[in-house]
Amino acid sequence: MSAGVWSRLRNRAGEAWNRHVRYRELHRQLDLMRADLKARTAWMDDLTEEEIAAMLRGLAQCIDAMETAGGDAPDRREGVT
Repeated sequence: MSAGVWSRLRNRAGEAWNRHVRYRELHRQLDLMRADLKARTAWMDDLTEEEIAAMLRGLAQCIDAMETAGGDAPDRREGVT
């Protein structure tokens, strides 16, 4: 094996290792976020169909009320606070 081939293989292996290390940390953070989300939403698994339906009705009423109230608000131009 020539020195040039060996050098390219070594560089490729080094790049692969760096990607592995970088993505390993990202995957660790993603796993923590998934576990946190699962813990925050675990209570939803215990809801009955009736409770879910009631929540959805309440949400629909809230959205309707916001849309109605939003229709009364004056229009704002882009970038104006």
